[in-house]
Amino acid sequence: MGTKKKYLDWLFILPTDSLGGGAEQLQFNLVQHLISTRKTCHVIIITQKKRHTWAKLESDFLNITYIPVKNWYLGYLLLPCYILKLKFRYRIKKIFTSQTLINGLVGFLKKIRFIERNTTIITRESNTIYKLISGKKLKLYDLAYKLGYPHVNLIICQTDYMKKELIKSISKVLEHKNVITIPNPINIEENNQRSEEFKPETDKYIIAAGRLVHVKGFDVLIDAFKMIEQEIPDHKLIILGEGYLRNDLQEQINNYNLQDRIILHGFVNNVYPYFKNASLCVLSSRIEGFPNVLLQMMSQNERIVSTLSAGDIKDIEGIYTCETESKDLLAHNILNCLKDGSDHKRTLFDTYLSKRTVDSFIAEVESQISKPLRQ
Repeated sequence: MGTKKKYLDWLFILPTDSLGGGAEQLQFNLVQHLISTRKTCHVIIITQKKRHTWAKLESDFLNITYIPVKNWYLGYLLLPCYILKLKFRYRIKKIFTSQTLINGLVGFLKKIRFIERNTTIITRESNTIYKLISGKKLKLYDLAYKLGYPHVNLIICQTDYMKKELIKSISKVLEHKNVITIPNPINIEENNQRSEEFKPETDKYIIAAGRLVHVKGFDVLIDAFKMIEQEIPDHKLIILGEGYLRNDLQEQINNYNLQDRIILHGFVNNVYPYFKNASLCVLSSRIEGFPNVLLQMMSQNERIVSTLSAGDIKDIEGIYTCETESKDLLAHNILNCLKDGSDHKRTLFDTYLSKRTVDSFIAEVESQISKPLRQ
């Protein structure tokens, strides 16, 4: 007789081991919380190991598998083999993914019975895909929705706006599915601890953070800073993150002759000391699902400026908001926010963030999947 399989409570699947994006940081926080409650977890990262961020979580309750390839599309194709290896050892109770192509693949694998029918698949939407991308890439994502999403048990959207747009875009696929809104959680206690690890050397600065890509709107932010740099001569602008637009953004900075005032700092493992010690934090994005970085900034700083790049941002009390793509409005809000007294905002922000705990996020997921799920 064969050895009886153990149960695996949760399987998480991620494109990379970077925590630079909101989806990756969310899953890291979820895994950290689950293993603290003695739930067994396994994480598959579909690219080779680059950082040691996940290593500190490995324990009797967590194993991590890296697929040893550089390109995550290749890792994506190899993923079924790694799921098969797990199936030989475990009965997988729940699978959680948060990238559309992976979501679709996992749903499709359940459709063809490669993943057992009693495994609950929970997917999360990272962005409003049909507004974010177009062309051939959108066709690929559209195929993932059509092939896989009908066989997913629970689809989590970050905002009601995202949920509305998703249902509108693929209404036939989602006609009989459980689509819910659960706001992104944040681990305030850990953020506060990490914010004390060091103090940035720069005395006065404005901070922004994110991948150096078009949707983050750093070109607009640089334009806005140029408009007001003479009014705030003692401040620098620091942008944390890496991406394919680094050279373009640096050229823009050079053209303005602001090399000493605008710093593309690159990727950092710990953003919280930068947020805490900044004169102001700014989000300049063109479009977001819901920006986790905004929550991180709110946990550390009382002066926040944000574009209305996602649903629900307009409802946050205490932050300065403006429309996307407007360097004039962004510059105006930065100046006004710098002048504003911020003592009262700590209470506003703490009250808002207290409703977004990791524990409440998982509790809501468990509550939803305990209901009869439509297949």
